[in-house]
Amino acid sequence: MTLLEAVLLGILQGITEFLPISSSGHLAIASHLIDLQKEDILYETLLHFATMLAIIIYFRNRIILIIKAFLGIFFKRYGMVYFENKRFLWGIIFASIPTGIIGLALQNTVVGVFQSTTIIGYALILTSIILYISDKFNPIGKLTVKSSIIIGIIQGLAVFPGISRSGSTIATAVMLNIDRREAAEFSMLISLPAILGATILQLKNINPASLTDINIYLFGMGAAFITALFAISFMLYVVRKAKLTYFAVYCLLAGVATIIFI
Repeated sequence: MTLLEAVLLGILQGITEFLPISSSGHLAIASHLIDLQKEDILYETLLHFATMLAIIIYFRNRIILIIKAFLGIFFKRYGMVYFENKRFLWGIIFASIPTGIIGLALQNTVVGVFQSTTIIGYALILTSIILYISDKFNPIGKLTVKSSIIIGIIQGLAVFPGISRSGSTIATAVMLNIDRREAAEFSMLISLPAILGATILQLKNINPASLTDINIYLFGMGAAFITALFAISFMLYVVRKAKLTYFAVYCLLAGVATIIFI
């Protein structure tokens, strides 16, 4: 892998991880176009780690409150913090359980899907439909345990390349009558355990020989981290303004182009 390829893939990962256009689908398509080899699984793992750091930095204040809320279960001094943040705390926990179970069950199936750009194209079209429908809703409610579990199930199914994790979870939350701002923030936060779990699973497939390109990978990680920060901010704005239809059009065109040309 060249430095230019590493940086371009890093930018692609940073943008698509949080915009509702499927990072895994775009990386799979890019891999077909530039013939990315399997030994570069280390680089994919590092890119996911970089975007995970972006979430932690962007939502650091909320994450600190959630950690304190967890401590509030055991210590009275954090009782008020627990009361104010328990919806997000338990929401993340209950969403992560079905995500993990489904992700583990489907991991071998997903590997095969990565080899088929046609399937990825149809998955992008499905993402397009989900995004378009969600913009028709006007949610005003709050996160509940039941809605968290449903969103977690959808996040688990979004391991298929072409189905946007952020897009499908936000759209589902909106259709479950969860306020758009809360839906977007919750979607970002539940991606942390999901990305961490996927990263750990990828570690066993890493080829130590790939470490020779570590300097190139670091540049790509930097590109992914910086673009991810901008993508998170932009995504939060788009969700609040109910403008996911623009991404729905993009996913539709990208899906059709993938099926026909790649």
